Amino acid sequence: MNNSAAKKEPSIMVGGFMLGGAMIGAGMFSLPTIMAGAWFINSVVILLIVCFFMFHSGIYILECISKYGSGTNYFFISKELLPKWACYIANAALIFVLYILIYAYISAAGSVIKEAAFIYGFDINLRLIFFVFTLILGASIWWSGIGASRLTSIFLLIKIVLFVLAFSGLFLIVKTDLLLKSPVEGGQTSLLPFIFIIIPYAITSFGYHGNVCSLYKLYHENERKVVKSCVIGCLLALVLYFLWILGTMGNLPRTEFLTIINKGGNLDAFIESLYSVLSSPHIASFLLWFSISAVFCSFLGVAIGLFDYILASLNFQDNPSGRMKSALLCFLPPLILCTDESPNDFGKNH
Repeated sequence: MNNSAAKKEPSIMVGGFMLGGAMIGAGMFSLPTIMAGAWFINSVVILLIVCFFMFHSGIYILECISKYGSGTNYFFISKELLPKWACYIANAALIFVLYILIYAYISAAGSVIKEAAFIYGFDINLRLIFFVFTLILGASIWWSGIGASRLTSIFLLIKIVLFVLAFSGLFLIVKTDLLLKSPVEGGQTSLLPFIFIIIPYAITSFGYHGNVCSLYKLYHENERKVVKSCVIGCLLALVLYFLWILGTMGNLPRTEFLTIINKGGNLDAFIESLYSVLSSPHIASFLLWFSISAVFCSFLGVAIGLFDYILASLNFQDNPSGRMKSALLCFLPPLILCTDESPNDFGKNH
């Protein structure tokens, strides 16, 4: 661990990009298909409402953390506020979700990196990719929380650039009639039942709460910086999601999304439909590298949260030895699962 780095306090942009990286994954590509039932206006309203409540729920978590000080996590808070049995159930659920997500991202990283290597004429062993990917990103978290946060910011910036390069053409040819006119008889109100399908996906699309404790520690208990970082992260996610559904729903009619769903609703079917609007031959390459950046970002976002959770819950010292113990407990179990089990596509859609 870099002790000098540990004393520095990063800018709010680093924290905001760290949260944005945790929220914005490759799963954003599925949002237009999921939201096609409710269509554009209803979907935008739901995104705004969910973003508002998810931001404030994160601030409420920050308020709880501030009562206990830096290094506090959900385990200590729930231990104080909940019955013992409820505390253990809540924390077991949290740990399970974080571990399964890290497993998913390692598996997904292996798939997309192997695919990228194959395009350039290399055939790399999948288990080797799992190991190197986990070792490099895990080492960055062990070395310095600030360093890992900045690395997440870099990958998010790469994601945004690739997104613009791939799909900027969509925003220039948006058909407002497709967006604003109800695609069915009965107007927008007839589409309201579909919002109940959107809400769970919208909630997971703004999930950053596992990183609030890490940010509080990163900013040395400076609540104002944490709040500003949460604002930046939520706005980044909201703007990117808005642009994505604006560009897609503004070019593809609602009936086209039914065709995509009938083909399985996967990304390949969706991009095939977009080829009728965009003629760029580089979309596939941009999407591949976007997916790689998205997996890196999401892995770092979740892993930072779990790493700090283990460090504080087990009372490990925040020094190289203590951080190494936390890193081993954080990364070894999902890595072993990935190398033992056949990789699947679980992590690709987050």
